[in-house]
Amino acid sequence: MNSSVSPFSKTAACPSSSVLLSFRSSALSPQVMVLIKSHLAHCEFCRAELSLLAHYTRPRKAECQTPDLPINLRILAESILSEDCQKRSET
Repeated sequence: MNSSVSPFSKTAACPSSSVLLSFRSSALSPQVMVLIKSHLAHCEFCRAELSLLAHYTRPRKAECQTPDLPINLRILAESILSEDCQKRSET
């Protein structure tokens, strides 16, 4: 086995998963962002972990917006819901 090849594992020098998530959302100071970028340049494990975290974490609210309903569809939905509410209150 070649001893110059580092094992594919997290080391004491690796940032935590929460720091990697903060890095992903640019929620770190510029200095820390540079340090994490530098670390990622040579740490295959952290690059893989960041990729995995990005795949399995929800997008932020700003990235996930509900489109507006077309006005005709909104009017139809409101009328159906209104009729349903009236029927339920009568029973």
